[in-house]
Amino acid sequence: MADNVRTVAEIYEAFGRGDVDSILARLADDVVWEEGKRDTGLPYLRERRGKAEVAGFFADLAGTLQLTHFEPEAICDGGDVVAVPLLHAGRIVGGDAVPMTREVHVWRFGPNGDVVSFEHQFDLAVHERAAAGRSAAHEGATLRAVGDEIRVLRSGGSVEIFELTGPRDSGPPLHAHPWDEAYIGIDGEIEVTIGDDVRTVRAGDVTAAPAGALHAYRILSEGARMYVVTSGHRASAFFADLDANAEPGMPTPDTLPAIIDVARRNGLTSPLFV
Repeated sequence: MADNVRTVAEIYEAFGRGDVDSILARLADDVVWEEGKRDTGLPYLRERRGKAEVAGFFADLAGTLQLTHFEPEAICDGGDVVAVPLLHAGRIVGGDAVPMTREVHVWRFGPNGDVVSFEHQFDLAVHERAAAGRSAAHEGATLRAVGDEIRVLRSGGSVEIFELTGPRDSGPPLHAHPWDEAYIGIDGEIEVTIGDDVRTVRAGDVTAAPAGALHAYRILSEGARMYVVTSGHRASAFFADLDANAEPGMPTPDTLPAIIDVARRNGLTSPLFV
């Protein structure tokens, strides 16, 4: 419908001048944003529902991606579905450049002329690769992850490596995340739980938790150390987020909410969060 095309054109005009309120005014109260989007770890590429969450999309986009080129090429009228092929380029804040990329925006409208859903269609790995450069910046840092100390030996790229130490009895609760994680014992003893399997990791022992598996560890002896090897580039970003935004030391009722917020926005799940 011509009205839907005009609405989409007005949305892009509002985006160009940074007028988020005008965009939100054209959305249904229960709008669905990026339904079923694969978890990339990038805050602006995830599923959202409702106007309040969509407002968060624009805040996350501004804080994470600096657009240097944004060019709608056409607004294609499909009635209740309007498609917009466009070109974009930019740079991940603290990371690498996003090269010129063609994508398609798909807008779906309800009977009242409000946008009921929106999604980007493009190769998400383009942005993931740019974000990996941001993770590489953590290499060589020593980060405090709640009660533990994590030395970043390698970050960014397809594999990250950390050296982890902590006081006796420290360690996270059962949790899962989108990356694989292997533990290699160096000194002392560390209890590792992966699903129903519980074992003690000592020097030279290796065990691994696949992505999505519930797991935890607990340090059993003072001075215990282990290497942690993870797939992808997201673990270092999570540890850096903890270091910056969660109080160091063993969690307390006062500090736990901030820890949970950091975990959730980095894609972690846990029975503790329910």
